[in-house]
Amino acid sequence: MKTKLSFAFILATAVLLVIIAVLHRRSQPASIDSPPPDLSSAPPHAEMRSEAVPQPRPVVPAAKQGTVDVAPSEKSITGTNKLERLRQIRENFAALAAGDPTVALRAAKQFTDETERETALLALVTEWTHGELGSARRRAHAIDTYGLEAGLAIELAKKPELAILWANELTEGPGRTDVLQRAAVNMVGSDPSAAFALSEQLPEADRSNFFDSVFAGWGGEDTEAALKWAEQLPDLAERDAAIQAIRTAAPVGIGAVLKMEDGYAVINQLMPGTPAALSGQIHPGDRILALAQGDNSFVDARSLPLEQIVQMVRGAPNTLLQLQVLSADAPPNSGPRTVTIPRDQLKFKR
Repeated sequence: MKTKLSFAFILATAVLLVIIAVLHRRSQPASIDSPPPDLSSAPPHAEMRSEAVPQPRPVVPAAKQGTVDVAPSEKSITGTNKLERLRQIRENFAALAAGDPTVALRAAKQFTDETERETALLALVTEWTHGELGSARRRAHAIDTYGLEAGLAIELAKKPELAILWANELTEGPGRTDVLQRAAVNMVGSDPSAAFALSEQLPEADRSNFFDSVFAGWGGEDTEAALKWAEQLPDLAERDAAIQAIRTAAPVGIGAVLKMEDGYAVINQLMPGTPAALSGQIHPGDRILALAQGDNSFVDARSLPLEQIVQMVRGAPNTLLQLQVLSADAPPNSGPRTVTIPRDQLKFKR
């Protein structure tokens, strides 16, 4: 019995010593004779490199309906591809057009690249005019004459408030004068005082042409209203100049529209309510052979250009014009007939 206990005690002691030896060996550091780890597959200076982390792309906030709080700057257009940048610009400025126009125009001024600025401005113009732009040829001519900003601003002439704001924010010199002049022509019918007051923003040397253009434009749209305003001007010289400007668009004449046909000035149309139509003496298709002022001698019209004949038909109110005309349906070898028609101020109302 004592022998069995001694054997068991020896066995247990041996096992315990083995376990202690194993644990002790595991806790020791690796031997300095151990081969170093294989670094042949690691890239050179791997311990000095850090992986590049892609940066998130900035997102330009979409405009709220009807308003834009912050205008996108040139730097906020993030596309590196030129076509992508232009697309972003068009979209951003189409949205800006729904908000404060001053914010939109000042945002467009930030672009230093002319193509990008043109894209931004054209997007604004297109939105503000609802796509009703003039011809590309006329726009190109205006840009060539006045520069990009003023050339595009002319598209806004029928929206005077926007045109004036654009002129003041982006234009200068002759281009600015032209934009303000066109805006005044389009607002004079509804607010003459405000239209003519725009002249105060122009150099003194440009004001005479400004007034002439505004009165001419008004005369072609509402002749009677323009004449009434002009006749109330206190300065006689200004009054005469205004009436003369009106008559470049609404002349004193007989109310016959002429054209050239086979070397003759032919009556193409009679304007309703004018002396020519009311007289009942001439008709469309009649050929004008000669003209006379009052009781003066007749001048052969067959050797005259149309522009000169038109000037001879025009004149002062209540003066007489004599015409020798050949009816459109006159038999061969028929002679002309002579008619006398008084001149009067033609009046347009559009």
